[in-house]
Amino acid sequence: MDLVFNEVSFHPLANNEYILSEKFIEMLKLYDKTRKEHGYKHLIFPVNIGDIRVSQNMTFTQWVYSIKNQSYKNKILSVPFIRPFADKVLAERLEDLNRFYYVNETAGIQEEYCTGLATAYIKDKIALSLATAECWNTPKVRFKEIINEQLDTVDVEVCNITSEDHILDETVSNKLMYSGEMKLDVCEVPFDDKPLTLSGDHHGNNKLEAFGKKILKNKYVCAVINNIDFTPQAIRFIKEINSDGTIAIVLYWENAGYGMMIQTTGRNYRETAEIAKILQNEFDR
Repeated sequence: MDLVFNEVSFHPLANNEYILSEKFIEMLKLYDKTRKEHGYKHLIFPVNIGDIRVSQNMTFTQWVYSIKNQSYKNKILSVPFIRPFADKVLAERLEDLNRFYYVNETAGIQEEYCTGLATAYIKDKIALSLATAECWNTPKVRFKEIINEQLDTVDVEVCNITSEDHILDETVSNKLMYSGEMKLDVCEVPFDDKPLTLSGDHHGNNKLEAFGKKILKNKYVCAVINNIDFTPQAIRFIKEINSDGTIAIVLYWENAGYGMMIQTTGRNYRETAEIAKILQNEFDR
């Protein structure tokens, strides 16, 4: 699950390298947020990122090594040079890059080839942009695709993130949640060390404890967190799925509807929902 850096968002080129550093760090904070909340693992950059001009006087490499704030410098250098780059991600469709360009006369951007936006479009991914101009402050970025030898074009667009508001945008949020290949992590805690916590003298604890010991054997379950309120009217095993990896389950076959909250390895709603399906298939009656 990858985001794609929109290198055209260095435009309009900065006159102040310090402000550019601030904007780049803010963008990386958004990237970290998608990693923590949605499980994204990589930010794809153009293979020539080091040579791309980012200010009136400097390329990316020159700019980064000129940054005096060591914390900023280390943070920025830790991201762009991790493989794979866009050329490897595009593979057999690499030649298609020449068909796409971005233009915005208001922002002073004249027909710039756009590796990041094109990669996001071709591979159905989300772009991540710097907040350097109003044209990037949108949950969707529109650009041009050349469709024939006569150089006719059509408008195409990709989902884009420049602020936390964009992460909350319905279209972007859904794409963050459901796009990309999903790989579920397993719990590394040995079974004997997995916590099983139930409240004091809660009625039905003996049955919950017995069931908890069973479900903790599942490789995606890390802990039984606590009891939940009785749900005698429940007719389903899965009561609640949360984006933080917790799942509320109910032993609905018991008249009192005993239930518990468990912690799984799910890092977002999509992964947690997939784990819930696995648990339901394994433990539901």
